[in-house]
Amino acid sequence: MAGLGWREDTAPQDPSHAKRDAIREILTSQGCSIAQGALAWNWARSDKTLPIPGFRTVEQVQENAGAMQFGPLTIEQMQEINKLLGRA
Repeated sequence: MAGLGWREDTAPQDPSHAKRDAIREILTSQGCSIAQGALAWNWARSDKTLPIPGFRTVEQVQENAGAMQFGPLTIEQMQEINKLLGRA
């Protein structure tokens, strides 16, 4: 928060940032990218769900396709995310 008079170590913490960071940690915990984790989250929501991700580059296509090696999030991961979002 430079320029606003806040020092980084004393700046007020926004609770939504902590939730976002915790969810990001869950999504990337298997070594996948955040985009791959988001696809894994979609797959875990329902066995009838087939996400169709967008892309603009060959690298994005490769990253999206690479999500298949990780598969859907586990039930435990989904429960953690739901708890963080206040859905559990």
